[in-house]
Amino acid sequence: MAVHKFLDWDMEEEPFVLIGIHSTVEPYRMAFLINKYLKVCFKRDQRDQDVRLINYVAQFPVYHYEDKEQNAKIFLVANHCRAELKATASVGSLFEGDASTTVKSTLVKEYRKVDYLIKIEKDAEHYPTKKLLNKLIEIPQVISVYEIDTMIIKNTDYLIFE
Repeated sequence: MAVHKFLDWDMEEEPFVLIGIHSTVEPYRMAFLINKYLKVCFKRDQRDQDVRLINYVAQFPVYHYEDKEQNAKIFLVANHCRAELKATASVGSLFEGDASTTVKSTLVKEYRKVDYLIKIEKDAEHYPTKKLLNKLIEIPQVISVYEIDTMIIKNTDYLIFE
């Protein structure tokens, strides 16, 4: 069987807007607060965003909402999660078996301090981002909110939620 390769083939990326939120509440609580204050309906996806790293798999909870008025898919994802790092104990140790420690993992490493990300799958020119930012900052549990420069992010593959 012959192998075919595409040379100089670039996939065109879909435009999207990324918003960063600073807050100390849990992901399910953030989705609830956004639903309450913005009158939307974020629902938890059945599958989390799994990021496979060397010694563990980080699972980031993802919530989605489809804005029919703007014809845009919107995703809410936690930028941080805790994962189990499994390490095998040595054979001659006092406690045999698997030892696990908890590790904090970050989805978008360039924005480590951001707690939540909202990804809007629509061109920034065609979505009322300012209006959304003004509504989000009115939520009492939200510390700050701002639009993120997507050109700084090196690995946008982690932001593909489907």
